[in-house]
Amino acid sequence: MKNRMRTVLLIFAVVIICIIAKLGYEQLFHASQLENGALNARLREVDIKPNRGAIYDRKGNQLAISIATESVYINPRVIREADAAEKKRQPREEVAKNLASILELDENEINEKIDKNVSFVYIKRRIPDEQATALKELDYKGVYFLEESRRSYPKGSLASQIIGFAGIDNQGLNGIELQYDDTLLGSSGKFLMEYDGAGNEIPQATENYIPSEPGCDIYLTLDETIQYIIERELKKVVQEQDAPQATAIVMDVKTGAVLGMANYPDYDPNDYGSADSSLWSNFAVNGLYEPGSTFKILTTAMVLEERVTNVNEGFYCAGYQYIGKLKMSCHKKIGHGAESFTQGVANSCNPVFVEVSRRLGMSKFYDYLKGFGMTEPTGIDLPGEADSLIVPEKSAVPYDLASMSIGQANAFTPIQMITAISAVANGGKLMKPYIVEKIEDPDGKLVKQTEPEVVRQVISEDTAREVWAVLETVVSSGTGKQGQIEGYKVAGKTGTAEKVSAGGGYSSARVVSFAGFAPAENPQIACLVIVDDPIDAHGGSTAGPVFQKIMEDSLRYLEVPKDVTITPTEAIEEVAVPAMPDNNPMNAIEAIKAVGLTPIVETQGEVLYTFVPAEGTKVQKSGNVYLYCGPAEGTQVVMPSLYGRTIKEVDRILSGLGLSGTMNGSGLCVGQSIEAGQVIEKGTALIVDFGTTVPDTSETIAEQEGNLTEDNTITDVEDSVESTTNSATVDSQQVDETEPIWD
Repeated sequence: MKNRMRTVLLIFAVVIICIIAKLGYEQLFHASQLENGALNARLREVDIKPNRGAIYDRKGNQLAISIATESVYINPRVIREADAAEKKRQPREEVAKNLASILELDENEINEKIDKNVSFVYIKRRIPDEQATALKELDYKGVYFLEESRRSYPKGSLASQIIGFAGIDNQGLNGIELQYDDTLLGSSGKFLMEYDGAGNEIPQATENYIPSEPGCDIYLTLDETIQYIIERELKKVVQEQDAPQATAIVMDVKTGAVLGMANYPDYDPNDYGSADSSLWSNFAVNGLYEPGSTFKILTTAMVLEERVTNVNEGFYCAGYQYIGKLKMSCHKKIGHGAESFTQGVANSCNPVFVEVSRRLGMSKFYDYLKGFGMTEPTGIDLPGEADSLIVPEKSAVPYDLASMSIGQANAFTPIQMITAISAVANGGKLMKPYIVEKIEDPDGKLVKQTEPEVVRQVISEDTAREVWAVLETVVSSGTGKQGQIEGYKVAGKTGTAEKVSAGGGYSSARVVSFAGFAPAENPQIACLVIVDDPIDAHGGSTAGPVFQKIMEDSLRYLEVPKDVTITPTEAIEEVAVPAMPDNNPMNAIEAIKAVGLTPIVETQGEVLYTFVPAEGTKVQKSGNVYLYCGPAEGTQVVMPSLYGRTIKEVDRILSGLGLSGTMNGSGLCVGQSIEAGQVIEKGTALIVDFGTTVPDTSETIAEQEGNLTEDNTITDVEDSVESTTNSATVDSQQVDETEPIWD
């Protein structure tokens, strides 16, 4: 018996010794791990998101800031215990109902969270101050508050597509917020709370708050005032022209700094979730378009640099130019006649550019495309910059070269175009565009300063000055008259291009633009304006006034000295087509004359059926309004001429007369299956063909010839010809050049 007891005691002693040894070993060698493990078992850790750095314009005006706010969370166990306590001191039904009511949430969802077997659940984050105050007054057990920050954009929609927005978890999701997310974010903090084994918060227990570190502040090159000017003018043109979109950029030509960049429509980043996600995109950087004749700025620079022509060389425009067996037409069908190269640019004469680009050659043209930065992204510090779409050099043929030289076939981003144009304005130096001026840490210490970067010298300064002078004539006496600014010489170019359709090829829609810089003899800023498919699809009359107003207000705001006392050569006045008082043609004629427009009756009758342009369309004073009339009774109408009309105008005319039509092609009407003058039944369907070659009438030719001087050059340059069969007219200020025309 004694031996058995000794054996048991020995075994027990060995076990005790082993346990003590193990405990001693753990205490000596694993003490810190054990301590951390015990602490982790008792503590709950909540990440505290840091305040994002602020975003300012170049003068320190706040564009994006973080403001303190509170988030609501609960400990479900505490709420359930309070509900189960004697006399239900805090019924959970009451808690759920009031949380739902005050926070505008679904009561069922809150009950589901209260049922969870956890000690921490967010109810709603970043709530308004009034909601937090109301909940605190209720003083519910298990309902707690945590201070966080939320993003606020004090200027609302101003520069929204450039600044972008941050999400609920403080992460940048678009624009500068996304591009510089790591810089703006800062370091997260932690909030530690101690609980017992049942998950109850231990009173007066360990509670540790590790504060977050705010992110760095970013100062943009954008100027709030210039940005406002741009957005004001874009909104105005989109609304007046019923255009789906417009874009504009203003750049400091000497540095490449973007002073303003906007697209309209835009959105409010304070409520980005309510906006159509398509509005988040920044077309100025993410979008592609064919620039049309604004690209002739670069072609002009190329051919003058290579000396394949000079500003005074004479050319002759017969209205077309052959490229092999293909014929490219000029926008002026009867041709410009004899003209110098400078006049050819001012006239936006396609045959002149076909000839000089042929002399330049394919290889040199592509070299300059690369030199001007058109073959690769600019590298601007904004997300999602698109790649240009260019006809591959290996597969390009002569008519591709001709088309590319006048701004068709290739597609570029607006930021590429304004950067290249600024290179011409900057004495031939291509600058890398940028939009972040500097970055500072939370203590105001400089972290990064962006220095202007010269990418390459594309053309010589002497050539650049020649281009300045040529482009100044475009604005002073050519297609760009509506870009004139009192007190400044302006260099610029208009553009109208066919819009690529989603299924390939070109649609009837147009993209119009105006690009230029000022002062023309000492350029300081450049501006590009693009308007998508406006009612008045002409670069000069639609994009020109937008360019003019943006540049005028920006130059005065920047206090750029006036370089010469000048007054625009022609004060261009526009009036809106009035509403017709009734369907009486005589009353309509009087209403049209009253606003300074010219009524032209296309079809006779006692009743006015329809008219073009439509009511509200801006037309230059003394311009024409065409009336389509018919009998008061009966089922027959006289078929009018549709030649030279756009698809929109043809549709308006036919529907007004009670006719229908099948539209083939795009551009202007070049044919109709029922000849003008025939009497037909209402409801008749006809076929209308559209294209880019419209027959000239004898009246149009005679009127154009009246604009020629003795040396056969154009003195009052028009962009294009508005022609009709019955009453052909030319409006030398309203019209604009078109894209290449192939027969």
